[in-house]
Amino acid sequence: MEGNKDEAQRCLKIARDHLASGNVSGAIKFAQKSINLFPTTEAQTFLKQTESKKTSSTRETNDRPTSSPSTSTREHRQGRQVGEYTTEQAEAVKRIRSCKTHDYYAILGINKDANDSEVKKAYRKLALQMHPDKNAAPGADEAFKMVSKAFQILSDPQKRAIFDEHGADPDSRSTGMPSGFRSFNNGFGNGAVYADDISPEEIFNMFFGGDGFHSATFVGPGFRARRFQPRRASPNGEGAREQHTSPLLSFFQLLPLILLFLFSFSSSWFSPSPEPMPSYSLQENGYHTQNRFTHSLQVPYFVEPVQFSTFEQNPRKLRTFEDYIEIAYIKKLDMDCNTELAIKKRMINEARGWVFPDEEKLKAAESTKLPSCERLAELSRSKRYKEIRRLV
Repeated sequence: MEGNKDEAQRCLKIARDHLASGNVSGAIKFAQKSINLFPTTEAQTFLKQTESKKTSSTRETNDRPTSSPSTSTREHRQGRQVGEYTTEQAEAVKRIRSCKTHDYYAILGINKDANDSEVKKAYRKLALQMHPDKNAAPGADEAFKMVSKAFQILSDPQKRAIFDEHGADPDSRSTGMPSGFRSFNNGFGNGAVYADDISPEEIFNMFFGGDGFHSATFVGPGFRARRFQPRRASPNGEGAREQHTSPLLSFFQLLPLILLFLFSFSSSWFSPSPEPMPSYSLQENGYHTQNRFTHSLQVPYFVEPVQFSTFEQNPRKLRTFEDYIEIAYIKKLDMDCNTELAIKKRMINEARGWVFPDEEKLKAAESTKLPSCERLAELSRSKRYKEIRRLV
């Protein structure tokens, strides 16, 4: 019996969460389960109080006077629930379902020049409207997936740039590498914050703090993330304390990077024949076939031999070019590490189950490797890595 004590406490915590969200029946169910596993005075008191609340709520409902036909009609027009969903919810679902699958801006209801804050604001509103737990209208589940996909693409600068250029789903085609500075943005590869194997439900949890990026802190081999922004890795492999930065402080943190960018490209801006930066890829493909390594961190990258032949003859430009590649590489590792941690946490939670854990699956989940996090920990010992962290 003593062995069930921890599981009983977990069930009681779930019961409290259900009560806090207004799910009285769920609270009673898990409180009873907690008592069955390991009876405690705390659980029994909680169950008694919760059952009392349910009884009071039922009595108030029964005592409430019946609405007149005109009142019912007025309440219906004002958005009161008809069955399990409101007219407004059904209309919202219909609007999203009427959009083309890849018309991500229309799905979120934003303009193409919308900034990151506007994208997040639109997703926050629609995700809450479309979530299957809150909207039982026909097609809400599919609309929720469309909203999640739109946010997944438009919240990722690299995928959004590719979508804006080609008008197609970046995940369904080769990214390609355009010339000029855009190649720096597209050099991340597949390191988006929201990996393709993360479900719409997990994106929702990560955004609203259920399991991840919005307010929780992932602790792993030198990585933590908050509100979608990748944080710096700690050499000792421990997560840092939660930090709160003001907009002004954030600006000063970015100022060195802004100055570096302006200084590096000022000469080309005023040149009569500006030479664009060559395209590159962090992975070999049919176009980028020449393998090179950056000067400081020895990051492997690939370029097109003919395009790169004249550029590499200018040491200053080559150094600047490889500086940006290293910054892109560190950001990619940040994002990949974030994803690896989220997937590992999901696997561990699934293996633990509601009542009894699957020991074999739990052991396998806990031993899951985090290659990107481990690579960050390795790089954190270098001087160049510390310089990059002061810039980003």
